[in-house]
Amino acid sequence: MQALEFSLIILACVIGSAILCQVVRRLSLPLVQIAVGCVAALLVPAVSDVHMPSELFLVLFIAPLLFNEARNTAPRELWENKGSILSLAVGLVLLTVLVVGFVLNWFVPSIPLAAAFACAAALAPTDAAAVGALGSSVSLKKRQSTLLSGESLINDASGVVAFQFASAAAVTGVFSLVEAGESFLILFFGGIGVGAALGAAGKYFVRALRRLGYESTTVHVLYEVFSPFFVFLFAEWLQVSGILAVVAAGLVMAEREQRLTSSAAAQRQLVSNGFWRIIVFLINSVVFILLGVQLPQAFAPAIADQFSFPFLLGVVALTTALIVACRFAWVLVMEIVHRVSLRRQRGHKGHKHASSLKVCEPNTPSPTPHLVQKRPHWKERVGSLLRNALVLTIGGPKGAVTLSIIFTLPMEVADGSAFPNRDLIIFLTAAVILCTLLLADFLLPLLAPRESDPTSEKEVRAATIKVLEGTLAELQSMLARDDNPQYDPALRLTIAHYRVRLMHEREAADDTCSHAFEALNAEVRRVQEEKAAQIHREGGYDVSDLTPYYAMLRRVRQSVGYAGTDVKVGSRFRTVRGRLALLWQRTKPGEVTDDAEERIYYDTCLFAISLEHAAIDYLQGVVAENDERCHAAQILLEEHRTALNSLWNRINYGQDVKQEDRTDLTLDHHFALPEGMRPLFGKQFAEAARYADAVDADALTTELDQIRHLQEHGEISLPVANELRQRVYVLQMSLGD
Repeated sequence: MQALEFSLIILACVIGSAILCQVVRRLSLPLVQIAVGCVAALLVPAVSDVHMPSELFLVLFIAPLLFNEARNTAPRELWENKGSILSLAVGLVLLTVLVVGFVLNWFVPSIPLAAAFACAAALAPTDAAAVGALGSSVSLKKRQSTLLSGESLINDASGVVAFQFASAAAVTGVFSLVEAGESFLILFFGGIGVGAALGAAGKYFVRALRRLGYESTTVHVLYEVFSPFFVFLFAEWLQVSGILAVVAAGLVMAEREQRLTSSAAAQRQLVSNGFWRIIVFLINSVVFILLGVQLPQAFAPAIADQFSFPFLLGVVALTTALIVACRFAWVLVMEIVHRVSLRRQRGHKGHKHASSLKVCEPNTPSPTPHLVQKRPHWKERVGSLLRNALVLTIGGPKGAVTLSIIFTLPMEVADGSAFPNRDLIIFLTAAVILCTLLLADFLLPLLAPRESDPTSEKEVRAATIKVLEGTLAELQSMLARDDNPQYDPALRLTIAHYRVRLMHEREAADDTCSHAFEALNAEVRRVQEEKAAQIHREGGYDVSDLTPYYAMLRRVRQSVGYAGTDVKVGSRFRTVRGRLALLWQRTKPGEVTDDAEERIYYDTCLFAISLEHAAIDYLQGVVAENDERCHAAQILLEEHRTALNSLWNRINYGQDVKQEDRTDLTLDHHFALPEGMRPLFGKQFAEAARYADAVDADALTTELDQIRHLQEHGEISLPVANELRQRVYVLQMSLGD
């Protein structure tokens, strides 16, 4: 399969899995992506034939993931938990290799001991992508998150080294513990040293550029994105651990500036975080899809011919149980030691504090009983300990790194014969990866459920509607005052944008009013379509060529606050030829530059005014009926009156005579503007574009004032107000882009 075809399939899988995950909300995104990759491999078998070397996989995917994880990790937290992290990343890896290797060799004697050790070594490391993906679906404590992320940053190196020596021993039959230990120390400390040195050099270089004025936000983001690739390749060239070098470089290069000290630093951080979120999502998606694509390859037909299905299930279950049991036992002992150490530290500090009180204030009375903190019951302490150990155990699934390592198993041994049970080892590894991911996906939400968001979506939407209604009322009063006429065209467009936002929020609200609102809006569209057909029958447009009128009508309706299907009301062609002509017309600039376009715009505004009158008459009838649709009709009635007022303001802008006062105003086709009317539509377009940013900025400031007003009067809570403010800040930052 060609690279272009393979890339298109992977891209389609990324998009499809993201959409499918929104539909199947129970499953986590990694499992959905693995399933999509498996389906793609089954439908297009040639996809599985594309192999990516393990070194290329590490540098393209794992290196940037680990770098981003390191730059977002607090060094202080890693240092405070250094003992636990090292015990998981080194000690647990060695325990897993020994226990799983010996038991696997005993249970399946056809797998040599060295090959069993290689399989166990590949299964020992946790996957950084899987651990990162789990963090978004569960609520982990601070120490749990630090241990899991810190372990995934380091244990790849110990797992890779153990795998390399075990596979070499399986091929050659020779193993040297001293040589393996020396190699591990060189790779481990050499990688950390090289990464720290490169990170410090890069950080100094960027600061020098910044002082000289040559560093920008774009340069900063590019420097961050390309750094992990350079660091990894340079460290591997020096024959030290590229993975640990990337981690060390990420920790050193991370900028941790104080808040509110520099607008340039805040902008760099904002752009960098947004860019990395996209990069990490794409990498995670591709990694898990590639994992799914490679899974069918792991289930080779030769395995089923040699071993029975129950036997294979037993091997997978035994291996998974051993890995989970080893991890649980190690974590449990580690947490017991940690808690005993904390208790001793607190007891020592308490003893020193009590001694100082006894010396300095001998007559100080003892604390009252109600101020003494009650110690939890031993059952509660044991339950908390076991739950914490289970979370750390299940929260360390295997992933694409493990599969990429196991696929590097050699095909032959030193004497030229086939590597013993290579297909079985690959199958076993892939099956255990799936088991650990499934355990994490189903058990972690039960052990560490995600805390409910204090700002529910329904509450935020209701508050948003209140804020937008208040902002719109204020903007419309500004337009009615007519303090600065040159701002009016831009202000009308801003009001239209807010009407679109308000319409979307109302339609998205899941309540009775929103359903009535949507149904009534569909009725209004039907009424306006009937009015448009009547106008056409009476000859309101130049029937020789309706295309420019239809294109202009869509622009006019969009500019007064219509969106989606509402924009197309009254401007639909029934023939394919007419639709193509309209599509071509809409590719032209929507400006008014000559007398002919002034006249077309004028006729189109009259047509749109007639449609608004039809909608208003219908809605007034619904309000008069005073049924369950009355409230929704009143809201829509106000919206259409606002649109009608905007259209009249455009026609009356800068004119000596108000057009609604003229007696000769008709919907007949005009060959020129009415007598006494000046061609000012083009001027309105120019002024709307000129003052758009300034008016939008004032509108967003008004929106912030509305949020503050509603919060001060207790109509919205502080968390909801903060959420709404963040959305406004994002809109403010987008101005002028």
